[in-house]
Amino acid sequence: MAKLLILVLALGLFSCGSGSHNSDGQNSLDMSGLEKIESSYSYKSLKILDLDQMTDILREKANDYKKNNRIQALKEGVLIAYSRPDEDVTLEKVISIVKSNLEDIGEWESCARQIVVQSLNTLKNEQTSPVEQVTATVVLENTLSEFKPAFIKQYQSGGFETSIVEMIAQADIRLSSKVESEKRLTQMRTGGSPSQIARKMIDNKNKKLKEIEESQKKK
Repeated sequence: MAKLLILVLALGLFSCGSGSHNSDGQNSLDMSGLEKIESSYSYKSLKILDLDQMTDILREKANDYKKNNRIQALKEGVLIAYSRPDEDVTLEKVISIVKSNLEDIGEWESCARQIVVQSLNTLKNEQTSPVEQVTATVVLENTLSEFKPAFIKQYQSGGFETSIVEMIAQADIRLSSKVESEKRLTQMRTGGSPSQIARKMIDNKNKKLKEIEESQKKK
């Protein structure tokens, strides 16, 4: 565990979780020097779109990047894809449309980190609407789901996905009653906040590492 912590600190990934205070007095995560990733879509508007419609939206963003060299268009595509509730497992079928381009130019990890930070800040800001907060919750839930396989592989080594899971856990997000009500109204699951989900993932990792350690001692 000590080696894992040293690795994460060395990569400077905990710096994204350093606390500051915004004008509303809420603990926020630093986004200085970053252009906000904008999206006009909410989880509600995206929930009703099918695979073909999502594919068209993301291809439009990818084409914008190719024609205008606008990296921000790819980031907007990622945010849109992650903002859609993924009960039908559409995310993994469409995300490569924009993700592959970001990976090619070395921008995927910074983009993924930014949408997580933006979403955490949205949930920490009481001035944002329940729809905006639920959309941010969906982004974080999808991130945890997509990153889980890599996170499991990194149990002993650590890595980028591990740092993101830890960031979400450490943010200590608690969903307000308004957000819970919004989720119930749209028949969405209310199985805990993203921070609770992330902490459960970390608890499972720690349990597995302990089992490995005890098994090695017996040899």
